[in-house]
Amino acid sequence: MDQARFEEGRNAYEAKDYRAASKHFLAAAGRGEGSGAAYHMAGNCLVRLRRYSDAVTVYRRALSDDPYDRQGAVYANLGAAHVALGEYAEAVHAYDAALDQPDYEGHYRALQGKAGALLEMGKLEEAAMAYRQAALDADNPDPGKALNNLGLCFMAMDRPTDAVEAYRAALGFDNYTGRGRALANLGMAYHYIDCHKDAVKSFEKATEAHGHELSEPAREAFDASKEALQAPGERVTVEGWSTGEMPPCVDTDTDSAEGLEDKPVVTDTARAEDADSVEEDDDVSAFFSMTEAEMRRLDKEARKARRAGRDAHRSPWVTVGIVCAGIVVLAGVLIGVFAMGIGYPTQRMTVEGMLEARSEGRAVEGYWVAVPAADIDKEMAKLPPASDFVIDEVDRSPRTSRVAVTVTPDSGAPLDYEIILHREGVGWKVTGVENDWRSTGGGS
Repeated sequence: MDQARFEEGRNAYEAKDYRAASKHFLAAAGRGEGSGAAYHMAGNCLVRLRRYSDAVTVYRRALSDDPYDRQGAVYANLGAAHVALGEYAEAVHAYDAALDQPDYEGHYRALQGKAGALLEMGKLEEAAMAYRQAALDADNPDPGKALNNLGLCFMAMDRPTDAVEAYRAALGFDNYTGRGRALANLGMAYHYIDCHKDAVKSFEKATEAHGHELSEPAREAFDASKEALQAPGERVTVEGWSTGEMPPCVDTDTDSAEGLEDKPVVTDTARAEDADSVEEDDDVSAFFSMTEAEMRRLDKEARKARRAGRDAHRSPWVTVGIVCAGIVVLAGVLIGVFAMGIGYPTQRMTVEGMLEARSEGRAVEGYWVAVPAADIDKEMAKLPPASDFVIDEVDRSPRTSRVAVTVTPDSGAPLDYEIILHREGVGWKVTGVENDWRSTGGGS
């Protein structure tokens, strides 16, 4: 590595000239051992320039420098870049790799990033587990953020009782700066379980003590809870809740990296005003010590009691109508998903898994539709030996899809190919490989 160019890059980075810094870091990197730090910092610059796809490529180059001792931070940043691109499955893999690094000390960052990606994928229980682990991490300086997002997961899973405990636990940390947001979310959870007096109190503290601007669903819930206190027995349901707090794109543990947001100080007065939201400290402590099974059992009992109270006043024809409407909506969603070529594993996941397995010398038959091994070998032989590839484009259709991929051989220029896939059950599997001759000058 060119140390002089690296220092020029560091100076430009500290001056927030990320474009110049990225050029210096890339020029300093070179190839082989010792290039990891330069590629790491170049990736950070590209993230700040919102060039996330380029950042992914550069972070992967940093990871190819095996002796580099900060690979955990690089994997975490790679995960954040994938999240910015909407590549959530790839982000989860990167965050898991960061957590597997024995010397990585930012576990709570990786856990929060992983949880956010899982939440985007609709894997609510896994996201909740990751947020809970992040909150329990002794190195986490601000567990309140993870707990607020844990509450959102519980709300999405229709577990409002657990959500209440998560939000109250978040408010129990003096250094948590998102108290207005957590109080608004707590108000939504209280409203959902018909604790309207507590809901109104939480909403009022969010707006009056912290100046938090309520979202439209939160304002509706606030008004509905006030009406319910004036007219007991009349239930008004409000859908939706406030947003959570996604982690910053750049891992703040990287060399010379700075946090992306200032941390305002919470005054003692504000903490005192929130105190009665978390008076029962023993209950909050119990929340941390409960197992997932215990939380599910308690929430199930609470939901059963609420449901029994509502069903006593509901006509059976209402239930029949709700069930029929749900079936129609579900059928429409499934038809739409099929028509858009959506499946799991996705086309991108299948192709990336196949190419990574091949580069690592592992079997690839599992990524193909059931065909003779000889035919698979014949198709795979069209691809040159390579450890570097980029997914360029995915052309989706209900039953057949094409994935454009650029493969860089171990020696030679990059080559373009199209991987053909066929729907297999709910996911996708490979059926063939075709050369894109434009990459070799064979087309216009």
